[in-house]
Amino acid sequence: MKILSDFFKSISSDSTVNIDNDTLESFTDEKILAISILLIEVSKSDDYYDELEKNTIIEIIREKFSLDKNQIDLLINLADKKNDEMISLHDFIEVLNKECSYSEKKDLIKMLWDVAYIDGRIDKYEDYTIRKISDLLYITHSDFIQAKLR
Repeated sequence: MKILSDFFKSISSDSTVNIDNDTLESFTDEKILAISILLIEVSKSDDYYDELEKNTIIEIIREKFSLDKNQIDLLINLADKKNDEMISLHDFIEVLNKECSYSEKKDLIKMLWDVAYIDGRIDKYEDYTIRKISDLLYITHSDFIQAKLR
C-alpha cells in the first residue's frame, strides 16, 4: 500500500496532525480506504457534503475499525482527495469484492444508507449511487431493500 505511505509522507510536513512511522505502517488497509471513499461518494452525490455527513462518516469509521483520531483524520483527507480524483468506482469496488464477505458488503450498504439518511431525506442521486454500489458488490435486491428500510 505504497500509495497511502507516500501520501502520508507528503502531507506530514505541512499537516498539523503528528504522524509517525508506526502510524504509517499500521494504516495500510485498502479495504478501509475503499469503504471510506464510497461513504464520501454517497455523501457528495447530492452535491451537498456538510459537517453532519462528514461527522457521520467519521463515527462509522471509528466504530467499525477502531482507528484513533489521527488515523481517521488522515484517512478522511486521503479518501476525500481520492474521491475527488476518481474517474470510476470500479477500482475500489474490486478491492471490496476481493476482501469482503457477503455479510461485510451488506453491512457496507447499511453504512451507506446511514450516511444518506443523516440529513433526514434521501436524494435521488444518493439512492442511485447506493443502488449502483450495491449492484457492483453483487448484493441481492432484497438485501438492498432490507438495508434501505431498516
